[in-house]
Amino acid sequence: MLLGIISDTHDHIEKVKKAIEIFNQYNLTGVIHCGDFVAPFTLREFVKLKAKFYGVFGNCDGEKEGLLKVAKENNFILCEPPLELVFNNKKFLIFHKLKKETIKNVDYIIYGHTHQPEIKKEKNSVFINPGEACGLLTEKATIAILDIDKKEIKFVEI
Repeated sequence: MLLGIISDTHDHIEKVKKAIEIFNQYNLTGVIHCGDFVAPFTLREFVKLKAKFYGVFGNCDGEKEGLLKVAKENNFILCEPPLELVFNNKKFLIFHKLKKETIKNVDYIIYGHTHQPEIKKEKNSVFINPGEACGLLTEKATIAILDIDKKEIKFVEI
């Protein structure tokens, strides 16, 4: 089972389009967005996904009502973090800014905010940050593909 992971798009539509193009090359069960879409027009681009969309708000998502309207119109899951999900009997917690005090015993913790791609393991949990899709701070735009069955994470530059 494959999941796409993206964060910190910050209204960079061309990067969003490229990420969606890459995600659609895989047989993904879902795509997780860790926040900082910024405007509703950015979220609207995700209707082109061939997979189910899940997301949380980030600290730069000021137009929450507009974002929620787009989410509702397109059957997207979008909420304040943390979002709890289960895929293939594996438990996920989705954040924008990682808040360790709210972490439960889960298999995967997915987060953004730092704009740095990262994978780390603590106890029985794998922490994944896909990095920034916008490429603003690091000048490197990245997304991630998680293969739950093989326990493999691949970063893809966009």
